[in-house]
Amino acid sequence: MKRTDKHKKNRHGASSIFLAVIMSAVILIECTFVAFVWNLDYALSVNTALKTQIDTILSDYNRQLFDVYGIYAFTMDQIDDDCFNKALEINGLTSRSTLFVSETYEFTTEDLKKAINSYYWYRGTGISVRSVVEGYAELIREIDENNVFGKVSEFMQSPASGYVSDIIKGTESASEWIGKAGEKLNIDELLEEASDMDTLSSDYKEAIRNLELDIDIDIAEWEALLDTMSMLESTMDHLSDSSDPLMSKMNISHYCAYNFDCCFAPEGDSSITGTGFKDIHGDKRADVEYIITGLDEYPACFKVDFMIVQVLIVSNMLKDFADEKFRNTMLVLGEIISTIISAVSEGAVNIDPKLIAAGLTYYCAIVQSYKDYIALTNGKRVIIFEYEKVQMVTFSYRDFLYLFCLCTPSDELLERSLEVINRDYGTLYKGITLEADYRGETYSVTKSYQLYE
Repeated sequence: MKRTDKHKKNRHGASSIFLAVIMSAVILIECTFVAFVWNLDYALSVNTALKTQIDTILSDYNRQLFDVYGIYAFTMDQIDDDCFNKALEINGLTSRSTLFVSETYEFTTEDLKKAINSYYWYRGTGISVRSVVEGYAELIREIDENNVFGKVSEFMQSPASGYVSDIIKGTESASEWIGKAGEKLNIDELLEEASDMDTLSSDYKEAIRNLELDIDIDIAEWEALLDTMSMLESTMDHLSDSSDPLMSKMNISHYCAYNFDCCFAPEGDSSITGTGFKDIHGDKRADVEYIITGLDEYPACFKVDFMIVQVLIVSNMLKDFADEKFRNTMLVLGEIISTIISAVSEGAVNIDPKLIAAGLTYYCAIVQSYKDYIALTNGKRVIIFEYEKVQMVTFSYRDFLYLFCLCTPSDELLERSLEVINRDYGTLYKGITLEADYRGETYSVTKSYQLYE
């Protein structure tokens, strides 16, 4: 029987072991390489998913906000991780990363300024931002040439102002005042003039009744009128060139005046693009008045309306000065009142009839301005500048708002406008940083709208 040696070495067995050792090393290397490539592929997929998610967020801007205000922006309630997860699933991967927002970039007043200038860059051909400025500048020039303020100022500082205000308020009728002059006046020749004065008094009472306010003409705000006109004149001086800062100022002012809700807008009033403000925030708001003054609704409306009346007084004074018939009538009345004052004071007070005529014109302008103001608040346009019965310049309520926006610093307009926009649409953001973690690595993408860069 043949004996077998169990310890005899087999050449083929040694080769198998050797190959097994070699292949195990190769497999380890290959598996490591595959794992590295797989991780790299997942990392690239995460990065792509982040970019897709951030593009989705930026593209999901509020369409109405853009159409009405020209603003690209989003709010935090628009942010989720749906697109991120789906982008991974498309590549056959399951989400092993948590998406989170590491930083946001809030929409600022400087961004709003850029948006406004961009807004007017492609809408500017259809919007005349200089018309109100040019029209009011012409009014100021005519006021200076006719020395309207100088004449009225002299009258207001004279004793005649008290006498004339009593006549206009109707404390006594014009005929009673004429009677006080006794034999110094020919009463029969003055019946027509007395009728003119009584008509002026009647107009004053009618205006006060329509306004349902207790307005005493003795407290006519002459100093306030001068302050308002001084502010407007100063603004016109700064708007005399065509520089880029000037155009930016006019763009911002026009944007605020015509693109936000206001108190006395006519029926059917809307934004520049035709969007109704009820579609934005429902009930009517005094937003432009707030943007101009920074005050709450009622104080803001009162202050703006007060300034409107001041401008209307000036425009009516100029129209009356330019009307020869009216001017001659006031001069005749001035002579009569001057004589009455001299007779009543027994010669102690002698007033130049021209000053009294200027004062009468001022008081007439006050009465006319109240009537114009009522028409304005009913959605009508009023005449600002008229020459030889031709209406050269007319203003709507929003035109006045634009004029006052021009007098308000741009920083204040932008800050308050942004407050109103945030109130209607929520806090706005222009950019965002998204991050996702995977196996100790953090992947990050930051992006914002190019308009604000």
